[in-house]
Amino acid sequence: MKSARCLFVAVTLAAASSAAAAEPLSDADARYVERIDSRYASFAGSSANLESLAAGLRRGSEITLSGSGETASFTPPTRPMGYGNVTRALDFAMRDLAAAGIENPSPSEIQAALTGGTVSTATGDVTFQGVLQLRSQGMGWGQIAHSIGVHPGLGLAKSAPTPVMGTAGITTAAGAAVVRPGTRTGQGAKHAPSTNRASALGNAAGAAGPSTASNQGLSKGQGGLHANSHAGGRMR
Repeated sequence: MKSARCLFVAVTLAAASSAAAAEPLSDADARYVERIDSRYASFAGSSANLESLAAGLRRGSEITLSGSGETASFTPPTRPMGYGNVTRALDFAMRDLAAAGIENPSPSEIQAALTGGTVSTATGDVTFQGVLQLRSQGMGWGQIAHSIGVHPGLGLAKSAPTPVMGTAGITTAAGAAVVRPGTRTGQGAKHAPSTNRASALGNAAGAAGPSTASNQGLSKGQGGLHANSHAGGRMR
């Protein structure tokens, strides 16, 4: 009879524990997971795994991941995190694994990237310090990024386009024109060439010399205008 009671208590506790682990996400947590799903569900292995990661990191509770024919369960060594810290932890772990050539990690590999451990890859064993493990030691995210060798910003780091000098001025690596300081932008810039057409023609004529008949005619016309102006001055 006593054994039966003990067995009943054990089963009850196990059921309660299972129910707690399967506790549905709060509305806020559900909205958060929905926002990051497109970015981290593939890394987590499934949307269910991502929910477990988000809930576990938010609450400091057990995380259970399934996939690749295995299951991994672990409790974060950190205290409950805010959404921003959850995102950064997932992002750092994802990029730490990617740097080791692991693009689609298994549950145990995700656990190693988060809490520390060694995993086997095609090029040999790789030991991870564990993003959460380092965080639990009081490290800031910048220190953690430096320690595991990833860029401190979220997402994959991209180098800034190198400016290239061209005949028309500076352009970016993508070919887009760069507006120089003092250059007008917007609608005014669009009309500037039209407004200053005569001035531009005059400057071009002066720089190139009377190379065409039209330029010569323009120069003569301008000379006639100046002559009339001077003559008018003398008549006064």
